[in-house]
Amino acid sequence: MSVQSPAPVTASAADQPSTPVHSRIVAGLGGRYRSIPVLIVLGLIWLYFYSQNSAYLTSTNITNLSLQIVTTAILALGIVFVLLVGEIDLSSAMLSGVCATVTAQLAIRSDWPLWLAVLAGVVVGLLFMLAEALVIIFGVPSLIVTLGGMVMLQGLLLVVLPPEFTINIGGTEYAKIAATFVPAGWSFAIAAVGWLVFCGSRYHGLRARRTTTPRALLLAVGVPAVVSGVVIFGAVAVLSEGRGLPLPVLILVAMLLIGSYFTTRTRFGSHLYAVGGNREAAQRAGIPVSRMVVYSFLILGVCAAVAGTVEAARLLAVSNSSGGGPLMLNAIAAAVVGGASLFGGRGTVWAALLGALVIGSINNGVQLLGLSTEVQSFATGGVLILAVAIDVVITRGSLLPNRR
Repeated sequence: MSVQSPAPVTASAADQPSTPVHSRIVAGLGGRYRSIPVLIVLGLIWLYFYSQNSAYLTSTNITNLSLQIVTTAILALGIVFVLLVGEIDLSSAMLSGVCATVTAQLAIRSDWPLWLAVLAGVVVGLLFMLAEALVIIFGVPSLIVTLGGMVMLQGLLLVVLPPEFTINIGGTEYAKIAATFVPAGWSFAIAAVGWLVFCGSRYHGLRARRTTTPRALLLAVGVPAVVSGVVIFGAVAVLSEGRGLPLPVLILVAMLLIGSYFTTRTRFGSHLYAVGGNREAAQRAGIPVSRMVVYSFLILGVCAAVAGTVEAARLLAVSNSSGGGPLMLNAIAAAVVGGASLFGGRGTVWAALLGALVIGSINNGVQLLGLSTEVQSFATGGVLILAVAIDVVITRGSLLPNRR
């Protein structure tokens, strides 16, 4: 009598352990849905301040808000690149003040052409960040290097300023950087070109994956095209209602688009995320880790120089307080609140814009209501702590605390 061996037991799909709902939520927040909580918080902030003062969402105040956040957003953009490779920076705000002062000295005191003076300021930003990056890849923690760099820059700012410790920019070509507004017609034309490039980029990426099914076209191209079109043309319509689209806003958007292209469509971007995600694995894969760290700090140097130039043009002066105050804290907070991880390897360049909008909306609302600066500090600090807590949960992969 033959004995049949029992058939192997295979678990059906129903028997497989299901992923807990909270784990799926955490995984989603760590990926494509990372910006949703930020947008919800931003909407609640706008709704609250609008309920307190109806002037909050007028085109005039929104234009003021956009000009107020430009410097923070540009600086936060550079910090995002540094965070992506798992580093941190504390010196870029002071560097922005030094670069702006160098530009003002050359453009106003030495009568250099404005473009050449701005280029000289950018070179200063690149050289200083290169020096810091070389020390960091040598093995010194970036927190210590950039903290020391910040102190050095405070002294350097006093050196490059004239004896009266201020340079007036009002009435010069320098001031026109912040005082220029693009007419509504040109603004919509530029917005249309940008929107078409975005839609074409989405379609090109879909074709590269060879998944041009109707459903894939709808989800990957159709829906993003509609949403982005509403946001882009709506924003341009609001900002152009008065004098036109502010030039600093256009500079910020151009820098964000360039940064988005290089981080999402090039090998350089994939290397950035790889270095921040797992530096040892990236090294074994042949990625030049040290070079990527240097590149990220050089990008921050450019962003710091541009941010300082725009801020000086907006304030119509540079002084011994340029680059100081809460700018550094607000820039780091903007990058983290917008979705860039302090642990590296996660986030997008659009985090700089979203985070700057959140921080700037709080500051603008507090000023509009005439509240004390203590309220502004408490609100900004609370939002930053909440954002870092969410980042910790996403990195850990669970809503529950670690058991020790």
